[in-house]
Amino acid sequence: MSYEGQLALADNDFSRVSKNNFIGLYHRVNTNRITAFTGPGKTPDEWRKLFSHYVNIEVCEMLLEALEWHQSYSSDVSILGPDACGRVAKSFGYDDIDCQPKLKECIEISRNKLELYINNSSMDLPTLSLLQAPIDRIIKEIGRIEFFKNKLFYIILDEFENYLDYQQIVLNTLIKHAGSGYVFKIGVRDLGWRVKSTLNPTEQLVSPADYELINIDNRLSDTFPAFAREVCETRLAMWYRSAGLEEKTLDALLPDISIEKEAELLGVESKIFEFRNFLSKSPLSNKLSMLTGLNMYVFLAFNQYNFDEAYKDIFLFINGDKHQVDRYNNYKYAYLFSITGKGSEIPKYYCGTDVFAKISRNNIRFFLQLVTESIARHMAEDNPVTVPISVENQTKAARDVGLQYLTELEGVTVHGVQLVKLLLGLGRFFQILSMNPFGGSPECNQFHLKTNAKVSKETVEAATRLLRYGVMHLALVRSPGTKLATESDTREWDYSPHPIFAPFFNFSHRRKRKVDLTEEDILHMVDRPQDTIRRLLKNRAPLFDQEVPRQLRLFDDYYLGANADS
Repeated sequence: MSYEGQLALADNDFSRVSKNNFIGLYHRVNTNRITAFTGPGKTPDEWRKLFSHYVNIEVCEMLLEALEWHQSYSSDVSILGPDACGRVAKSFGYDDIDCQPKLKECIEISRNKLELYINNSSMDLPTLSLLQAPIDRIIKEIGRIEFFKNKLFYIILDEFENYLDYQQIVLNTLIKHAGSGYVFKIGVRDLGWRVKSTLNPTEQLVSPADYELINIDNRLSDTFPAFAREVCETRLAMWYRSAGLEEKTLDALLPDISIEKEAELLGVESKIFEFRNFLSKSPLSNKLSMLTGLNMYVFLAFNQYNFDEAYKDIFLFINGDKHQVDRYNNYKYAYLFSITGKGSEIPKYYCGTDVFAKISRNNIRFFLQLVTESIARHMAEDNPVTVPISVENQTKAARDVGLQYLTELEGVTVHGVQLVKLLLGLGRFFQILSMNPFGGSPECNQFHLKTNAKVSKETVEAATRLLRYGVMHLALVRSPGTKLATESDTREWDYSPHPIFAPFFNFSHRRKRKVDLTEEDILHMVDRPQDTIRRLLKNRAPLFDQEVPRQLRLFDDYYLGANADS
């Protein structure tokens, strides 16, 4: 965490922060800046030297800012002396620098010259510093100040995946050979650390000798719901107090519902009305009256609305038959998706903080968006934030957040258009399966790549790239399959659309069953969605021609087979 964040956690008590044996420097990778260091005008080696100089400037500026920040809070923090400033300045090619303000100015000038040069090829090449040399020098000089002795600088690089491959190699070299007094911490999305080599092509970063991998998803899997609640409730409490209102917990503001209650809201009683009358004439009517509407509906659906056969299964179920109990428990959630039928505005509810945490999949940004959008919808209907938000508004909010991120994806990467089309194909495929669970596995929302010797090497490579970018940009999520998983083998992982899209497409957000796809299927989801989805649906192919849910009509051109490149 950055030094500013440390101070906030210490309730703005600098004396507590000063006792820490580390200082965090946070830098979020700016895509606009780093993509400027590429193009046909220079050789790869020239771009590498320019980018190395840029990295030196960035880190040294962060270190000087941290030094100034600490000096502003404590008179015990000395400034850099004339000799120290001169030594650091020389690593950037400047002489006669004898004070901290001048040192800061000369580094700013180096930045300005570099930025102007890369955008104006006619300008003279500025003096370039050697990778890491200024960083080692300034760290050494700051370390001589009494306050910073025995303190370790954490240089935190967030969104590391945004660096180009050669830029990751430059940073890898710094990570591998970090000097005393500082270490690097990188925040990177799954598969975003694409290369692990350094500027020495025979040298690789190896765990645990060079770095320790901390999987945030695994670390947060059990604690994320509580963490997300705490973040939201802290913000809400400030708002409630400022408005003079009684505070509510997040669970009270975002109520969930039981699966049986959800079935009622979805209209299950209209589906079983005649069957309930049929059962009322049974000798066991008193016992059968204890069944819920969902109980009856599931067994009725199992038996394709044959009352006699459904009655036999229910009789076994209420008497504890293990097969029927397990069968019901495996399918009851899946059958919620089929109750309303096509054309319903809300065919499934997504509500409650636990569900929001699951569809966020440990992503606090998504969770905050879900809560914020729910509150916005609630207030737009003139409802006070002192009463619970309806499950309808929560569901619509979740659907909107999924759509927002789907549309955002198109612009976050050059592969964005392909990722959106892949999601549209997978989303429609899993949506059809969810609406028609009879005859298949319940809650299919994952896929595994099966081996197909007929698939060309080029197809495998193209599909692998697309999957990697999908995971990196949170279009897809992956989890270890049945084999021991490694990052290098795409087939060892199970994939699914990120659960944030589940409310939009209307399939289960829970990690359940999977289907087998090939690399060809992945690519054809992008350019031949109609044929691909029909083929994968097999005997349920006619279901593809049914009217798409309302929210998917925005993408009719894609589903109706418009030119994939348009």
